[in-house]
Amino acid sequence: MIVVSNSGPLISLAKIGKFYILKHIFKGIIISEGVYVEVVEGGKGKPGEKETEKALGKWIEKTKVSDNLAVQVLLSELKKGEAESIVLAKELKADLILLDDKTARDIAEASGLIAKGTVGILIIAKEMGIIKNFRIVINKLRDKGFYLKEDTYQRILRET
Repeated sequence: MIVVSNSGPLISLAKIGKFYILKHIFKGIIISEGVYVEVVEGGKGKPGEKETEKALGKWIEKTKVSDNLAVQVLLSELKKGEAESIVLAKELKADLILLDDKTARDIAEASGLIAKGTVGILIIAKEMGIIKNFRIVINKLRDKGFYLKEDTYQRILRET
């Protein structure tokens, strides 16, 4: 399975001590150079920096985007890491792209990609038995500043 990730899920899962879930679920993920720069170089001392750096070359692979023009086109609506992640996922014919931003997910899905966000990853982890108490984990995520509409939060709790 080819999985490309943007920075959001890496950072969010690191904030709540659940970064390891990515390896357990996906075995390996691919990030663009822009995502690497954002999380590791620009994120010195912040959640996700050490975890991503430690996993690089083991189960996280950094890959350069080929179609820079496609990235430039997407920059009118998205941040660099999001744009690179979408273009890279298309280039690699990824099975899944990990994105939290709603606009980025909408663009990814409109271009034929299957997208999941941090909450979707946590739901998979719960279904696989990796997370025992989903409510505690999702509350910790929200406590760490992850934005989730109240009605979406309530619906997720009902459905999981």
